[in-house]
Amino acid sequence: MSRLPALLCAMLAGLLAVCLPPSASAAAPITKPPMGWNSWNSFAGAINATVIKQQADALVSSGMKDAGYEYVNIDEGWWKGSRDSSGNIAVDTAQWPGGMQAIVDYIHGKGLKAGIYTDAGRDGCGYYYPTGHPAYPGTGSEGHYDQDFLQFSRWGFDYVKVDWCGGSAEGRNARDSYTAISDSIARATAQTGRPMVFSVCEWGGQQPWNWAPGISNLWRTSGDIIFWGERPNMARVLANFDAAQHASAQSPGHYNDPDMLVAGLNGFSDAQNRTHLSLWAIAGAPLLAGNKLTEMSAATRAALTNRELIAVDQDALGRQGTKVAEDASGLQVYSKTLSGTGRRAVVLLNRTGSAANITVRWSTLGLTGSAAVRDVWAAADRGSFATSYTIGVPAGEAVLLTVAGTDGAPTGRQLVGTQSGRCADVPNGTANGTQAQLWDCTGQAQQSWTYTATKQLMVNGKCLDAYNRGTANGTQVVVWDCNGQANQQWTMNANGSLTGVASNLCLDANGQGTANGTKLILWACNGQANQQWALR
Repeated sequence: MSRLPALLCAMLAGLLAVCLPPSASAAAPITKPPMGWNSWNSFAGAINATVIKQQADALVSSGMKDAGYEYVNIDEGWWKGSRDSSGNIAVDTAQWPGGMQAIVDYIHGKGLKAGIYTDAGRDGCGYYYPTGHPAYPGTGSEGHYDQDFLQFSRWGFDYVKVDWCGGSAEGRNARDSYTAISDSIARATAQTGRPMVFSVCEWGGQQPWNWAPGISNLWRTSGDIIFWGERPNMARVLANFDAAQHASAQSPGHYNDPDMLVAGLNGFSDAQNRTHLSLWAIAGAPLLAGNKLTEMSAATRAALTNRELIAVDQDALGRQGTKVAEDASGLQVYSKTLSGTGRRAVVLLNRTGSAANITVRWSTLGLTGSAAVRDVWAAADRGSFATSYTIGVPAGEAVLLTVAGTDGAPTGRQLVGTQSGRCADVPNGTANGTQAQLWDCTGQAQQSWTYTATKQLMVNGKCLDAYNRGTANGTQVVVWDCNGQANQQWTMNANGSLTGVASNLCLDANGQGTANGTKLILWACNGQANQQWALR
């Protein structure tokens, strides 16, 4: 069938669904991680129009709107599960006077945007929570995808979060369900002209970072950061941060989502709030506050509205920061490339139980020469430093820096095989798990290696890695995000061999190969020329 004219297409889309191809992306045209507020962490299902209006008012009066927070997202509890005889969602007008369009109009009247919640399955999450949480059977959209997402769009919502409680309990395939939802959102957009930000809330069990970037704007990478009735804890914050480390999936308009913020909730100190926000900013994660905005302290408000922190999170490149060093267990350095020349954001994270000095080296950031350092939370310039910067970091906390220097990728050296005369090379970029190989020496960035003081061999911000911590003959040698572990450490020996610290095996050109494309592996050290290397 030929494509129909745009106007006629819009008129017929709801009836014939012919205007959009299968699996058309519903991703709204956003370019930065969403910022706003979500009702769940503070109110759970106890929400109504009064609660939402109060929080929207506070988002404005607190200065959060001026700082960039724009979404007011109504989570579970807004709908009790009933439908009319035509299958349309029935809204309790005692809870929501004037219906959902009235609360959307109120939010829009504040210069903000409105978000709504549903589930990919038949039932929402309340139905599956333990005894004591109100159960709302039938609050999912399964069987009504086109109908519900068109309704959300007609009400005027700008954002939709689709949970996975019903989908999980009903044994659904997440990719199939969310692709069908994406198609429904795209059809709704074609009819109303109102794109909606699409948040996939599948919790990471079916690896959404591998498929959700093509159909959505953000995707949860782990379970809830706080469970119903709990107090926040840093262990959960760190676990969710770790689970969101999928840098290759992230790009402007598409973001790994480690879940809503718990900053400002009872049980978190001001220092913990700053650490939490530092991690989300270095990850380029959505910033969706969950505290009671009407009751937050001045310190919480100052942390949430810190313009330098927000600038790191919202940077136009849309990159996710990755770990580039860990000189000692639990003392970690994360780096995020910022827009402009020679600019980096850096988090120094102390996961240990004692205060410790942490050093960031310019070579691990891909910078050369001296660099200027600014402490974001202190709002203080620390000066210019020749090769590195060291600061004491309290136990369980983080320091957030911005560093301005000179991009220095060309300063690395070629790692040349003695037998082949060819260079260690990383083909087709530096995605985690890419196996190193031999290739004609070209001087390009994928052959520019830096040997660090901590025995890492780095190329393009990644580390040479014995895959899956392997210690057996034939283990693939790949590149991976630097993590400070022994399978990423190499000893340079006088005879030209490179020995893996974890395995005590040698970097080896497989099968004594010398041709372009010969893969690099670990093998028992034997003194042969295919295990000899020189940095030039």
